[in-house]
Amino acid sequence: MSKKKKHHYIPRFYLKRFSIGETGKNISLYNHKNKIFINAAPIKHQGCENYLYGEDEVIENALAKMESEVAKMFYYWTEEKLLYPPPKGTNGYILLKRFIIYQAYRTPSSGKQIEDSVNESVKAILNAYQPSMWQKLKHCTIGFKNPVLTALIGAIENKKLLDFLDFGFVVNLSLLPFVTSDSPIILYNQLMEKAGNYTGATGLVAKGLQVFYPIHPRLMICLYDSNVYEFNNGENDCGSTESIDEVHQLNSLQIISSDTQIFFNDFVNKEYAELLFEENESYRNDFKNINTIFTREGRNFFFMSSKDPHINLSLDFFKLKVNPKDFNREIAPLRHPSLDTRSG
Repeated sequence: MSKKKKHHYIPRFYLKRFSIGETGKNISLYNHKNKIFINAAPIKHQGCENYLYGEDEVIENALAKMESEVAKMFYYWTEEKLLYPPPKGTNGYILLKRFIIYQAYRTPSSGKQIEDSVNESVKAILNAYQPSMWQKLKHCTIGFKNPVLTALIGAIENKKLLDFLDFGFVVNLSLLPFVTSDSPIILYNQLMEKAGNYTGATGLVAKGLQVFYPIHPRLMICLYDSNVYEFNNGENDCGSTESIDEVHQLNSLQIISSDTQIFFNDFVNKEYAELLFEENESYRNDFKNINTIFTREGRNFFFMSSKDPHINLSLDFFKLKVNPKDFNREIAPLRHPSLDTRSG
C-alpha cells in the first residue's frame, strides 16, 4: 500500500462544510500573503503538506481515525440540524475536546509559534545566566526537525487542559457567513481583556478562556468557562446572532489567527475578504512572547507566556458573571486548581 503523502492539517471533511454550493469539491479562498483570491479551489489541495507528521504515518493514521468519528458529529449538527452537544463525561464529549486541542496545534502556524517561543525563551535564560554564551548564540536560531509534530505532541501530552470548559453552539442568522482559515481554532478571553491584562490570557489553563471554532458558514462551536460567562442568557446550549457586526468580529479573529489563507463559501466575495484583511492586518503583529525571570523566597523562577492579539470583542450571547476588576493582576489566574501543571 502506498504511503499517504499529503497530510491534511485542516481536515477535508471540515472544509467541505464551507464548500461552494455544499458540493464538497471546491472552496473559495483568499491568500492574503500573496493577495490572491480564488473563487473555486479544489478542497483536496487545501490545508495540507507532504509528510507533515512524519513518513511513518502513525500520527496521520491516528488523526484520520479520530476525524472519521468527529465527522459524524459534524454531520448531525450541520446537515441534520440536531444541535445537541455530547453530554459531559461521554466518549463523544471527550473525543470532541481532544479533536479541538489537536486541531489547534497541528498547523504550520502553531509549529512556527512554538519554535519562536523556544528560541526567545532559551536566549532570555542565556542572557540572564550565561551572557558570554548568549553573545555567541544570539544570532542563531534553535530549530526543530519537525516543529508541527513537536507542537502536536505537546497537545497530546496536555490533552486534558480544555477540561472545565462548557460547550455551546452559535447559529449565524445574519446576512454574513462565518469564514474559516488555515488556523481555525481561536483562543480568546473577554474576562482578561476587560480586566486590562492579557498576559497569559489565552493559555489553555487560564480562567475566562473561550474557544471559537466555526464548523459551517452558519454554525460555530464555543467552549467557555461557565464560572465566568453566562452563555445565551443561561437558557440552553444553543444561542444565535442576527448581528452582522458580531459575525464580522468573529471573522476578524480568523484572519488575525490565519497563517496565509482564509476559506469561505460563494456568499463571500473578494471585496469583503480584502476588507477583512485590511482592517485587521495591524493586529497580526500584536502577538508577543513574554519571558520574565523573577525571584521569590530566595529562588529564581522563569516565567514563559504570551500576549495574543485582542480586538475589544463584544458578543451579546456572552455575558460576564464576575467583576473584571477582581482579576487585574500580572497574569491570568488558573481556571481550576487541578490544572496547575507544576503539581504531580
